[in-house]
Amino acid sequence: MTRTPPDPHTGTLIAVLAYPGVDELDLFGGYAILAKAGSVAHAEGLTPLTAVIAAQAPEIRGSAGVTFRAQEDLTAVEHAQAVVVPGGRGATAAAGEPQLHQALHRAGQGNARLYSVCSGALVLAGAGLAQGRTLAIHAAKHTQLTGQGTVRAAGGLVRDGRYCSVGGDLRDSVKSVDLAFALLADLRPELVEPVSRRTEITAGRRPRHAAEARGA
Repeated sequence: MTRTPPDPHTGTLIAVLAYPGVDELDLFGGYAILAKAGSVAHAEGLTPLTAVIAAQAPEIRGSAGVTFRAQEDLTAVEHAQAVVVPGGRGATAAAGEPQLHQALHRAGQGNARLYSVCSGALVLAGAGLAQGRTLAIHAAKHTQLTGQGTVRAAGGLVRDGRYCSVGGDLRDSVKSVDLAFALLADLRPELVEPVSRRTEITAGRRPRHAAEARGA
């Protein structure tokens, strides 16, 4: 793990946040798509895109027991143009972690786009970044999310300003993968088609705006 994250001024920097108990599918599903986008951008001579897994600790154990090393520390979160917060059994504990709060706040102050998968919404809410927002989350965790102030819970793939979140619905596609494609559509739309072609994957969800999601 380094303390010198990629320079966001040389391209697009995306930080995928990891923490103890993070769900491996939430994290690696989306990361795989974003990392592939970086490879495609390089191969086709496009503006660089760098996706990194960032964490407070050098080594992380996921909710299914997989142990892995983070690529960057939380400095990468602070400087990223987009931050992805996966869910997992450890999300409730991560939601109370001050250093994660600080990094996410600094990202927000830098106008980063914030993305969450399922219970990753709890981490954004715990950091005080979800007030007045509508976030998607697992259907069983709506009450836990709405108990944290004025945040509203929804299902599907939901956009609310600079926020985009996914969860709370049953589909054939993988939530974190659909969110990653939505992120690319936001920041690097020219990469959506070539990444889809290279991976032979298309997004199974289409984003809905917050008001539409609340009315569903």
